[in-house]
Amino acid sequence: MVENFSWSDNRREDWRDYVRSLKDDNISEILGAIPSGWNVPPKSHNEFVIWLMDRIDPKLTVELGVDWGYSSFMLALNTKNKVVGIDCFDISKHSSRKDDDYQFVMDIKEKLKLDNLEIIKGYFDDVAKTWDKEINLLHIDGLHDYNNCKNDCDTWAPLLEERGVVLFHDTISNPDGVGLFFSQLELPKVNFTNSCGLGVASNDVKLIEEIKQVFKL
Repeated sequence: MVENFSWSDNRREDWRDYVRSLKDDNISEILGAIPSGWNVPPKSHNEFVIWLMDRIDPKLTVELGVDWGYSSFMLALNTKNKVVGIDCFDISKHSSRKDDDYQFVMDIKEKLKLDNLEIIKGYFDDVAKTWDKEINLLHIDGLHDYNNCKNDCDTWAPLLEERGVVLFHDTISNPDGVGLFFSQLELPKVNFTNSCGLGVASNDVKLIEEIKQVFKL
């Protein structure tokens, strides 16, 4: 996938309407126009995510923190298997949120024909109480302070398969929150420094070493 940072190049106030207006098959521009810390110049996390989804072929991927949907869409576009994105879509938690952001995500999900993507509107802890499915890939991208990141990991990591993979976004942009928590993890791990930072942790030592070699980390 060609890198597209149009959200950063052209900061449109009406970017939601612009994305909705694009042709359904213009996937690069649809994604590129959605603001996302996963997609920050000069390099996004797309190359790694495409590689990872092919390498581990997760039967179930769960994302904690959908925001405007960029990472949820990227994950779902690169697998035929189930991806679940969870977010409260609570405007009181995010200053940049609008009341219709949940509907925006649902509109773009339909636009991209992502039948394998399920969006759950709810709080992480509440959803976890009734969760009964084994997770293969977990992406933690909720509130980025230390305590919230720790709580999300403590709550959801036990639901992973034994050799499952956890991604932590914003390890670089939030060094005292997500970054500190990730640095303290006693697991095989590797940290990408581009696009706000993406930490990868897993009991699968071979996978972590392979990531380091392939991406020269």
